[in-house]
Amino acid sequence: MWVAEGIMQKRDAKNLEETAAYEDMERLCSRNMVQVAEMTVDKRIKSCRVHDLLRELAIRKAEDENFFQIHGTRDDKISAKSRYLAVHSLPLDENYFGSSTPPLRSLLFFNVHWENISLIFKSFRKLRMLDLENVGMDYLPKEIGEVRLLRYLGLRHTTSPRLPHSVGCLRYLQTLDIWTRKVPNWRVKVSNFIWKLESLRHLYARYMECDVPLKIEGLRNLQTLSRIRFDDIMHNDMITLTSLQKLGIWVDDRSDIDKLCLHLSEVGSLKTLRLCRYSGNPGSQGGFSKLRHVTELKLSNWTMLPPDFPPNLSRLSLKYVFLEDDPMPVLEKLGQLSFLKMKFAHVGPQRMVISRHGFHQLKFLELNHLYGLEEIKVEEGALPQLRCLRIWECSDLAKLPEELKHISSLDALELVDMPEDFISGLDADLVSRVPNLGIF
Repeated sequence: MWVAEGIMQKRDAKNLEETAAYEDMERLCSRNMVQVAEMTVDKRIKSCRVHDLLRELAIRKAEDENFFQIHGTRDDKISAKSRYLAVHSLPLDENYFGSSTPPLRSLLFFNVHWENISLIFKSFRKLRMLDLENVGMDYLPKEIGEVRLLRYLGLRHTTSPRLPHSVGCLRYLQTLDIWTRKVPNWRVKVSNFIWKLESLRHLYARYMECDVPLKIEGLRNLQTLSRIRFDDIMHNDMITLTSLQKLGIWVDDRSDIDKLCLHLSEVGSLKTLRLCRYSGNPGSQGGFSKLRHVTELKLSNWTMLPPDFPPNLSRLSLKYVFLEDDPMPVLEKLGQLSFLKMKFAHVGPQRMVISRHGFHQLKFLELNHLYGLEEIKVEEGALPQLRCLRIWECSDLAKLPEELKHISSLDALELVDMPEDFISGLDADLVSRVPNLGIF
C-alpha cells in the first residue's frame, strides 16, 4: 500500500520499494513512532501497532490538514478535500462525496455492504489505492477500468463472482488481491486479461478461474503469484517472469511435479515455492532437486515427504501432512536448513528421533498440532545452533527431551496450549537454562 500511494521510492537499482518500506518501518520502530507486535524468527517485523495516543494525535493532525479522514459513523461529514479516506460507516445521503470531483488518492472500506455504496468511478481521476476487503458485493462495476491511475485493488474476501474485463485497462496496477474464503464451489472468474497488467507486482488469486489457460508470461515486474493452477503455470513461459520471487500453485492427481520443477528450474529469481494439494496425489512428487534457486519450500496437504529437496533449501514448512514414518532421519540431513515448521500433521510413529549432529544449521523448530506424537528424542550433539523451539498443542506429547538442557544456543522456548500435566512436569533445571520461556 505504501508503494502504491507513492510514499516509497526506489533508492537504487537493487533495492526495490518493498525493501525500502521494511527499512523505513524499522526506522519508525527505533524512534518509538510504531510499536512492534510480533517478530519473525530472523528478527524481521511481522506485525506492528501504533500507540492509541499517538494514533489520536496523528488523526487530528491529518484531519486539520485535509490529508486523511476516518468516517466512523453515519453522522460524520466526509470532507471534499481529504486525500485519504477510511470508511467504516456510510451516511444516509447517497451523494456523500459531494458533487465535485474528489481529490482522493486512497479509499478504504471496512465491512460496508456494497448495496449501500454509490461510487462514480470515472470521477476518481487521482485514486491510486482502492481497498474493498470484506465488503459484501454482488459485482464489481465495469467502470473500475476508468480509474486509470489505480495501483492497488484489494478485493480480498469480497463476494464478487467475476472481475470485469475492464480491469485489464489498469496499466499502472501493481497489486491485485482477489483472495477469497475457502467456501465450497466458490470461485472468482476472470477473463484472460492479466497479461495486460504490465506493472503488476503482486497477484493474490486463491480460487481464481479462467475459461481458457491463464496467460501471465511477459509480466516482468511480477514478484508474487499466489495461488495459480498447475495447468496455468505449465501453459506459460515462466522464464519471462524475470522478477518472480514467490509462487504458490494448486496441484492435484494429474499434476506431474517433476515436469513442474523442470519448467521452473530456469526461473533464477524464484526463492519461495508453495504447493497446495486439493485432490488426489500428484502423479510424480520428485524433481525438487532441480530448483537450485529456491530457498523456501511450503507443502500443504501432502501425504508423504518428497524423495528430494532443493539443494539450497533453508526454510521448510509442512502443513496438513500425513506421515507414516518418522520424518526426522530425512529432514535432519538437509545441510542448509535453518527453519522447520510442521503444522497439523498426523504422525504415524509415536516417537521422533533427532540423531547425533542432526540439523546442524537449524535455528528455529516449530511442532504444531502433531497428532499422535508421544515422545521426542534428541541425541547428544544434535541441534547445535537451535535458537527457538516452539511446541503448539501437541496434546499427546508427555515431556520435553532432557537433552535440550545441553543446547547452549537455545534462547527461547515457547509452549502454547499444552496440557496441564505437560506444563506441571517441566524439568526445572531445563527451564532455568532457557533465557526466554513463554507459556501461553
